[in-house]
Amino acid sequence: MAEIRTTIYSSELQKLIFPENSFYKKSIGEAGVADTTEQVEKPVQTAISKAKEGAPKSLPLSVETSTDKTKKYNTTLIYCQPLLIDSQSELLVNYNKRNSKQEQQAGEINTKVAAYTMAHWCPTAKTNILKTSGNARPSNIMGFTSQRKALTKEDLLKVLNLMMRMGVSGMGGNWFGMVTADMYTDLLAIPDFVDYYKTGNESKLKEGVIGRILGIDIFQRSTDEGHCGVLYNGEKPLSGDAEVKDSLLSGALFWHDKMVCRAEGKLRTVVNTNAPGYLGGTIIESFCRYGADIIRDDQKGVISLLEEKV
Repeated sequence: MAEIRTTIYSSELQKLIFPENSFYKKSIGEAGVADTTEQVEKPVQTAISKAKEGAPKSLPLSVETSTDKTKKYNTTLIYCQPLLIDSQSELLVNYNKRNSKQEQQAGEINTKVAAYTMAHWCPTAKTNILKTSGNARPSNIMGFTSQRKALTKEDLLKVLNLMMRMGVSGMGGNWFGMVTADMYTDLLAIPDFVDYYKTGNESKLKEGVIGRILGIDIFQRSTDEGHCGVLYNGEKPLSGDAEVKDSLLSGALFWHDKMVCRAEGKLRTVVNTNAPGYLGGTIIESFCRYGADIIRDDQKGVISLLEEKV
């Protein structure tokens, strides 16, 4: 006689793991972007003549015209493929499958938004792209077979020096850095580095900030491939979805939150219950409009530190 085995369905769902994506909120944001908005314009001041001292040689003084300009950046549609939840599967599981899939789509869109942001905040100016100089070590990024130079204190001092020469501290705000897992463990090997776990400061940890060094709040995120979203082919930033090859460089991005921007539309989820032709199933689709950019044409306020190949 066949043995009857009873199956128990757990009410606890093991959810999909997403990388840390809260970093992109550290920027100037435009909220309420409509689904039809394709471009955002930001006013940008142009330089005026420097102040002078002493009596002028002649009067009246010459007059210069104030002509500010605008910086434009595009938004794009970010979406998930529609999901079908058949009526039988909703009956057979203990957890709320519809809500779970809505949360999963929201997580996927948030991750795509983060990847888009990283690619559009990465500088292309040669002066803003630095390289690491430490000892050779293996890389844990999938697709990289060559060794890379580790991050050193001297590398961070070069970043800090460039930050100070950019002269953006008077804008208020703060500097942030996004590093790979490999680079963060390099940081832990620097004796001067003290993280929030050691200081007991939990307020920053709740924002995704895992440490502070040289006045820079440090984030760390890791994609499935192991990089943080910073990928370069020479001096050209690539999408975080690009195929990872050993010829590419990965590394860290540093940005000043008053020098980068984002435009966020409302995340919309459309739920079509009892969809015709799907035997009582429910179709869920989610989408939003989003854009991100460096505010200034001279790219002040953003720095990439790439792991140099050995």
